[in-house]
Amino acid sequence: MGKHAYLILAHKNFNQLRKLIELLDHPRNDIYVHVDGKASDFNPADFDGAPRYSRLRFLPERLKVNWGGVSIMRAELALLKEATTTDSYDYYHLLSGLDMPIKSQDEIHRFFDSHQGKEFLNLWEFKKSTFSRFRYYSVFPEGELRFATRIVNHIVKGLQMAVGFRINRNVDFHFGSQWFSITDPLARYVVSHEDWLEKVFRHTTTCDEIFLPTLVMNSPFKDNLFVTQKVKNQQEINLGNMRLIDWTRGESIRHPWVFRADDMPMLEKAEHLWARKFDENVDAVIIDKLYSKLK
Repeated sequence: MGKHAYLILAHKNFNQLRKLIELLDHPRNDIYVHVDGKASDFNPADFDGAPRYSRLRFLPERLKVNWGGVSIMRAELALLKEATTTDSYDYYHLLSGLDMPIKSQDEIHRFFDSHQGKEFLNLWEFKKSTFSRFRYYSVFPEGELRFATRIVNHIVKGLQMAVGFRINRNVDFHFGSQWFSITDPLARYVVSHEDWLEKVFRHTTTCDEIFLPTLVMNSPFKDNLFVTQKVKNQQEINLGNMRLIDWTRGESIRHPWVFRADDMPMLEKAEHLWARKFDENVDAVIIDKLYSKLK
């Protein structure tokens, strides 16, 4: 039985992160965590003893990660590089520090043992507004959350549209959820294309939902997808990446629903293996319920 690597992007709620790590702890798992360089309250000593069976590795180089920035892609690549350099794993699972498993580790391993070789991505049809992310040069690729830099980006993109200027003309882009579970051959394929990804995406915005689908759909790995259909609207829920993410109730189009205690029956019935997202500052009860059930 092969091992699995969990890759976690974390930026806050480190008490909650410890619970996630404890739920991922298993002899068949290793855990790699990238903590946002902007998080000043992170202390690795707080995680002493969290895993008893898994190797836990916090990446020593902490990138400053910005919502919508190319920095997210770079942090994901750093996690993949660290894990593939350390060992070979059957699967590499990208999670956020605000995710939780909703099945036991034994159930998760049984699922992947019975679907060996399949790649788990959730692909979406493009929306008209998405094309500007990668067709036009962004002056501030890390500036989507700040009003001033976002306005500059939009103005400069508008000027490019007006004169017919485009970047990345020869790339066949694809779109999907950021979160994935991929095999060792695909993980190494992604790492080997780091220079290409940097060249294509370094002046784009919100590329975290585009770089991996683009790479996979332009490779032989597209034939190994567990779910091949693209959803027409990201609010549709399927099993493409085995993560339950509810976009129908989110506070905005940028953020999915934060699960509450009342959602426990839905989470228990779901076929998915993980869910996102959870926030101990919004509802800690649901986190404790899942922790008690799965620990």
